Amino acid sequence: MSAREIYLDYNATTALDQEVLDEMLPWMTEKFWNAASAHAGGRQASQAVEKARESIAASIGALPREIVFTSGATEADNAALKGAFESAPQGRNRVIVGATEHKAVLDTAEWLADRGADVTAAPVSRSGLIDEDALDEMLDETVALVSIMSANNETGVIAPIARLAEAAHEVGALFHADATQTVGKVPVDLESLGVDLASFSAHKLYGPKGVGALYVRRGVDLDPLLHGGGHERGLRSGTLNVPGIVGFGRATELASIVMSEESTRQSDLTRRLVEGLGKLPNVTLIASESERLPNTANLRFGGVDGEAVMANAPNLLVSSGSACTSMAPEPSHVLCAMGLSAEEAQECLRFSLGRPTTPSDIDQAIEMIVHSVERVRSFDMVPAR
Repeated sequence: MSAREIYLDYNATTALDQEVLDEMLPWMTEKFWNAASAHAGGRQASQAVEKARESIAASIGALPREIVFTSGATEADNAALKGAFESAPQGRNRVIVGATEHKAVLDTAEWLADRGADVTAAPVSRSGLIDEDALDEMLDETVALVSIMSANNETGVIAPIARLAEAAHEVGALFHADATQTVGKVPVDLESLGVDLASFSAHKLYGPKGVGALYVRRGVDLDPLLHGGGHERGLRSGTLNVPGIVGFGRATELASIVMSEESTRQSDLTRRLVEGLGKLPNVTLIASESERLPNTANLRFGGVDGEAVMANAPNLLVSSGSACTSMAPEPSHVLCAMGLSAEEAQECLRFSLGRPTTPSDIDQAIEMIVHSVERVRSFDMVPAR
């Protein structure tokens, strides 16, 4: 087998696109100005920020003034949940989150619960989709916010966001979507989806780390998470990361150009991967019946610990769960919420493809995984002494 590393963990992060880096570099060196400064340099930096804001807004069906820059999706999730709860009318003290949300949402919801919020987790089916009947029963006039991710980072399952947002609005609640995994991969039009708040990040779409955004629909009141200068219309104080924002804008422009072609190409490669690994006995594609991101497949290798498979295929960089929780020994909360046992969840690996992924990468990945799974299973067959 080849010693070359094959990276299939693009839902965790992506490499910085060279065109994005080229766009950013001047703003790190000779154009180092603060976008809040009143002099000519500051005005140039501010103009660059606004150009990026326009590009990002155009890519997601939003208005430029609805984009608030943050340090990433985790900050945006925190700002959305905490800000919406703090600004909610009296009597609305409930927050509903999906059971399979990213920890940035679940941990924030837990923080709110410690401070008096009535937090409820909406269950999901084995397909990974929110149980809409159960959600409807939870919804009433005491709900301040519903937060459901647009696509799951571990399974790739795409949620029916428009329907869920409409249900929340029927009882007067706000709706937040963590759109981190959809922006840049599949078409997103937040205006038509009807969401009030949405979070996303640059480093998932070949932009820089350390910059993201929160979409705040016009007319939505939100208490700010950070104070100190009133930047970003008073919603996010702090000196703007001009190079990062410029890169974010360019990354969304490039994503919009290649999205259709890449979606088809990556979908074909994902199918090739699933079919190739399906030749192994007792392999299951998680949420096979659901609409999923074109680049994502979560596979269960029955009777084989996923971490052991990874250890025996060290040149294949994949994931056994979310990148933010991969160091934790617990099984995936996403898979357990979908009805898998802890043991079954630990038999799963997530494969997520990207623009650099080639057919050769997929074929080599199949070879590595098949070899690893067979090796691990052979260990289990050795009788104990």
